[in-house]
Amino acid sequence: MANLHIAVAGLGNTGTNVVPHLARMPEVSQLTLIDPQTYEAANVAVQNIDIADVGQPKAAAQAARIKRIRPDLDVTAIEARIEDVPRGKLRCDLIVSCLDSKLARQHVNEIAWRLNIPWIDCGVLGSQSLVRVNAYVPGSDGPCLECAWNPGEGGDYALLEQEYLCGATGAAFPTMATSALGALAASLVVVEIAKYARDGREALAASKQLVFDAEHHIAQLTSQCRNPCCRFDHAVWSVKPWVCRLSSTTVREALTELGSLRVEGHHFVTEQVCPGCGYEEHRMRLNRPLARCPECKRRLAPVGAGPVERLEPKHAGSFLAMTLGDMGLEAGDIVSCSRGQLELTEEA
Repeated sequence: MANLHIAVAGLGNTGTNVVPHLARMPEVSQLTLIDPQTYEAANVAVQNIDIADVGQPKAAAQAARIKRIRPDLDVTAIEARIEDVPRGKLRCDLIVSCLDSKLARQHVNEIAWRLNIPWIDCGVLGSQSLVRVNAYVPGSDGPCLECAWNPGEGGDYALLEQEYLCGATGAAFPTMATSALGALAASLVVVEIAKYARDGREALAASKQLVFDAEHHIAQLTSQCRNPCCRFDHAVWSVKPWVCRLSSTTVREALTELGSLRVEGHHFVTEQVCPGCGYEEHRMRLNRPLARCPECKRRLAPVGAGPVERLEPKHAGSFLAMTLGDMGLEAGDIVSCSRGQLELTEEA
C-alpha cells in the first residue's frame, strides 16, 4: 500500500518517537497529528523533544519537526482532544493511539469502529519496564478495546478518567516511563504499521496483545476474542453528506429536515456556570469543550436540567433560531438522525 494517511493521537513519550519514524516511511504521504497540550520543561527528560519545543503546542511542534525531516509530507496539526475533532476530519487509513487515559482510548475505539479504520494502541509502564501494543480491525466479529474490559465495581469503566502521565512529577498515576521505553514502544508500533503498509489489514496482529518486559527480555503474546457482552455495539457507519451552511442553517431548519440530532461522544447543554466567579451563560451549546468564563477564563461547567444526548424539538425551546455554528457544530461533524449518519458539509 502506498500514499497512506495516518493519524497519531497523543504526542508525548511514545508519540514523539512514533512521528519521526512515520515521516521516514516512503509509503506514508499524509500525517494528522492530534494533541491539545503544550510542551513543558519537564517533558524534555522523557520525551523525544528538545528545549526549543518547550512552550510550543505539541501538534504544531511535531508538524514543524516532520517538515524538517521530509518537506514534501502533507501534515495537519490539530490542537484538540481527539474526541473534540469532527469525525469527518479523522478519516484516514490508520489511527495510532499514544494516549494517557482509558477514556481517551475509548473515544479512539469508538471513532475507529464508526469510520471503519484500523487502529493501533500502545502504552508503557516504567515501574515494571513494560511495553504494550494492541492492534484492532473494526468488524462485527473482531474484538474491540472494550471487549477486554471488566465492567464490575472497580473495573475498567470505573477508571475511565484516570490518566497515566509520562514522568509527570506529582501525578497521581505516573507511568515512570523513560524515553527509552517510549522509543521501544514506538518501534514496535511502526514495525506493525510497516506490515500494514506492505500487506494491508490482514497483516495487522489484530485480536492480539504484545507485552514486552524489557527488564527480563520476555515477550508475551496473548489472543483476544469478541466479547458477546461488550458494552460497545461494534457498529460501523455508512456516512452520507448533508450539505448546509453552519453560519446560517438554524436549529429549527435542521430539526425540521432531520428530526433530531446526536453527535456521538458529546452532549448538548443549555446552562453553564463558572465554578470560580459564578458567571452564568444561558445558551445551547455542544460540549466540545465548553466555553471559558470571560471574566476569569476558567472552563464553564454545565448546570440546570443537565446535558441532552439527542437534540429534539422539545429540547430546543427558545434556541430554535440559533445557527448550528453558534451551537458549536463544525464542518466534518457526523450526526446521527432519523436518516442515519450524516456528515455536515459546508455549502459552496
